[in-house]
Amino acid sequence: MTIGILGKKLGMTQLFREDGTWVPVTVIQAGPCKVLQVKTKAVDELPDEHRGASQNLGKKRGKVSRPRRPDGYYAVQLGFDPKPERLASKPDLGHAAKSGGGPMRFVRELRFQVAPKWKQGDEVKVDTLDGVPLVDVTGITKGRGFTGHVKRHNFHRQGMSHGNSKHHRKPGSIGRAGSISKGVAKGKKMAGHYGVERVTIRAIDLVKIDSERNLIYVRGAVPGHINSYLIVRRSPKSDIVKKAMPPMKEKKRKG
Repeated sequence: MTIGILGKKLGMTQLFREDGTWVPVTVIQAGPCKVLQVKTKAVDELPDEHRGASQNLGKKRGKVSRPRRPDGYYAVQLGFDPKPERLASKPDLGHAAKSGGGPMRFVRELRFQVAPKWKQGDEVKVDTLDGVPLVDVTGITKGRGFTGHVKRHNFHRQGMSHGNSKHHRKPGSIGRAGSISKGVAKGKKMAGHYGVERVTIRAIDLVKIDSERNLIYVRGAVPGHINSYLIVRRSPKSDIVKKAMPPMKEKKRKG
């Protein structure tokens, strides 16, 4: 079982193969991540301290400590990039204290089909991706504001000549005629807000892992701006991966 990992996009560079060809890569700072919580599916899988009987915590207010209920699914909640306690709320501080650490800026759940082997308080490092040829990277795309249909939906322009005056980037007709003339169709591709969307790039080659600096190098571009947070998972297509890539070597700078 291979768990995913949380990370931060640092930028792009290039690596060179031994035969001299180069590969564009994105550098991602992956981990270390803290396991904040492990969610279970059945009652018998809960830790012993969460399956006990109810206990009175106070006679005046009648507070009762109830046993924890199962979550109904398997998942591991990871936290990445510690933040100062002064910026965290009291619920966040209490939740992070259960794992023996402090509050985190980026917290996400990774689901599983079977019970995970990790426990609360464990640390997940970039080594968890050793031997994984392909990964899926999820992030939030850059915001581009209000854009026209050409940039937003990759439409063609209108003709640049033959009587077309000042309508080169206009959308053209957007209504309907005839028996279905009920105005503009729902979902019509038009100008509007573009970007700031959750996007997953699937089956990206994992080119290199730097365990000492907690860095991974993936082929090509990934969504998001520099210093944006990412989720990196093992791709299901790793089982039918193509032939292995030649070994990589870093570019040597002159001077």
